[in-house]
Amino acid sequence: MPGSAGTLPNAIIAGAQKCGTTSLQHLLASHPQIFFPAQPGEIHFFDLDEHFRRGLAWYADRFRDWRGEAVVAEKSPLYLYDERVPERIAAALGRDVRLLFVLRPPAERAYSHYWHEVRLGFESLDFAAALDAEPERLRRGYTARRHYSYVDRGRYASQLERFYARFPRANILVLALDELRRDPEGVARRCAAFLGVGAEGWAPALRELGLHLNAARLPRSRALQRAAAALRRPGIGIVARAIDRLNLVARPYPPLSPALRRRINQELADEIARLGSLTGLDVSGWLADEEEIAS
Repeated sequence: MPGSAGTLPNAIIAGAQKCGTTSLQHLLASHPQIFFPAQPGEIHFFDLDEHFRRGLAWYADRFRDWRGEAVVAEKSPLYLYDERVPERIAAALGRDVRLLFVLRPPAERAYSHYWHEVRLGFESLDFAAALDAEPERLRRGYTARRHYSYVDRGRYASQLERFYARFPRANILVLALDELRRDPEGVARRCAAFLGVGAEGWAPALRELGLHLNAARLPRSRALQRAAAALRRPGIGIVARAIDRLNLVARPYPPLSPALRRRINQELADEIARLGSLTGLDVSGWLADEEEIAS
């Protein structure tokens, strides 16, 4: 594929959240012809209005360290969920941009998302109560939708259809997190062909690149994390980060109960079936009662 016009990206990892987008970015960035900006790790240009209003010149400046690599890329995993994003990307970057998505069983994703919000201090309910509260919370508007859309973000087929309606199918690559974990070399080959870069040149020992970069961290005190949530703003975020260092410890999540897994799977069964037909992903095991949830 041709290089980008100016310093605008020609490839985006667009979702889904808590499905391995950081691992995929880490893998792709190991190729010498694929560039990602070091900071910020997620730009959120197309989904955050305060960023989008700054315009394409501001967006292009996020890629100012580009040195001529064939692929200029970014990762913002909320792009899949925000219904405004496909049209915004098409208008800004054209239909030739390459879009990559990583997905996992929705119940796994929802549970990982829940503990992510606990870690940030935005979630005070237990998981069952959070599922009960989700429909009402989603009606509260944009901010609540970002934090509490545990099940709603698992409607992958509906979300991907918005992208298929605006971009050629050949420009969309949908991967499964399980494939990324099991066969990173195979995923690297698929991505090389999709992005138009050489199959050689990846960093050696792909399996050592760290496919669990967002490992689970749980709070010693959930109350302290809720206090930190109010501090996660520019200018005072350093205090929240200090609380995180003191209060968060690396340990696995409690197991997701089979009953709650079945509840989510039953709600999203039609979406999962449509996803398989839409993308060709093997989703035959996604309705199982028990799976490991690592992060």
